[in-house]
Amino acid sequence: MMQPLIEVTPPVAMLDVPVHITLSGFAPHQLITLHATLTDGLPGGEMTASSHAIFQADAEGNVDLVSQAPLFGTYEGIDPMGLFWSMHVQTLRFFSPNSLDTFEFAPRSTDIHLTAEVNGQPVAKAAVTRIFVSPTIAIEKIRDDGLVGLYFHDPQAEPRPAILVLGGSEGGIGSCSQFAALFASHGYPALALAYFQCDDLPDDLSRIPLEYIQQAISWLKRQRHVQSESIAVFGRSKGAELALVIGSIDPEVRAVIASSPSSTVCIGTDRERPGSDLFSPQSSWSFRGEPLPFVPWTEEQSKEAKARLESGQRIDHLHAQSWKDCKWLEEATISVERINGPILLLSSDDDHWWPAAEHCERIVARLQEKGFPHEVVHLRYPDTGHMIRFPYIPTTRTRLNGGTAKNNAYASEHSWREVLRFLQKVFTVKSDAGP
Repeated sequence: MMQPLIEVTPPVAMLDVPVHITLSGFAPHQLITLHATLTDGLPGGEMTASSHAIFQADAEGNVDLVSQAPLFGTYEGIDPMGLFWSMHVQTLRFFSPNSLDTFEFAPRSTDIHLTAEVNGQPVAKAAVTRIFVSPTIAIEKIRDDGLVGLYFHDPQAEPRPAILVLGGSEGGIGSCSQFAALFASHGYPALALAYFQCDDLPDDLSRIPLEYIQQAISWLKRQRHVQSESIAVFGRSKGAELALVIGSIDPEVRAVIASSPSSTVCIGTDRERPGSDLFSPQSSWSFRGEPLPFVPWTEEQSKEAKARLESGQRIDHLHAQSWKDCKWLEEATISVERINGPILLLSSDDDHWWPAAEHCERIVARLQEKGFPHEVVHLRYPDTGHMIRFPYIPTTRTRLNGGTAKNNAYASEHSWREVLRFLQKVFTVKSDAGP
């Protein structure tokens, strides 16, 4: 009689590569509970998570997750990667994301442990290794020219198009480094750039000099692994706003990918300086020493936002109202028509942070009105929340972000494929056309 067996193909793969899980050697029509456990799942931090699904073996004692749905579990329907995105997250935090000295992008991979149980007893085990960054990629801490960042690149590769990666209102270096690692693993040298709340950078999101971002672009262009005429900027959330802003003022940016962006410059901090009790709304960005016009909040809106965030409630209506009430909305609107290349916009219909989908529609309308000469793509995902990221990571933390775990997982998978396709198309066309 065959012994119960879990087989995973491939057993080792990049984080964004799907795997094929099969069970064999069980009794015909036997009920099997398959558990997935993650204990070391965040480079530069800590994440533990778990999921499960109950299957019924077929007449030969086999289960194939590619073609079979669970009877019960943390996900429903046929989904080969359902056990991965439906994981319930027990712990999630970055270690020292506000200090480049102590932040380390490690581990570079993790194992997800699979256990098959029958009648409450484990009968088969397996593990699948998920790689966060390719083994060929070097990771350098960058402090040149006043910058604070992590540079991911293949030291042996020929010059390639490069990507500047900007995180959101979480600040620090943690989340942007995850995207930079994946971009580099797909052949694009990537600089994860901290722009506040890290080392000597500003503590608050207030009047961040755009010259600092331009300095990062200039630094990236000088690297020997980089095609200097092929620089893209990728940003998420607040970083998406910044990506559009920097693209609008710096012609060296040849493509922009903005995930859950705003069409305007928004309020940064509501204090004149850190620790101040005085309500004083500040622009997020400055240029040539002057703050950019922005959409402000009232003191009442600011207090309500703080209270709602502390209790895990959505605040998108506050952003929507402030945009509606702004008397200088045109001045605060980002001049996206000045971007010197194609634009990819990602948005969701149930974004609890701000109404990014409506803002993407506003961006597209403005570009059409201005006769924008480059390609514009807007991918809008229904019933999806703010956290559109990359494939096959847990998407179950929906309380503040919105959407459903299943829809968030689909959007993360689909959008990531489209991001890579967009980059390939943009820079292949540029290469064929010449500088």
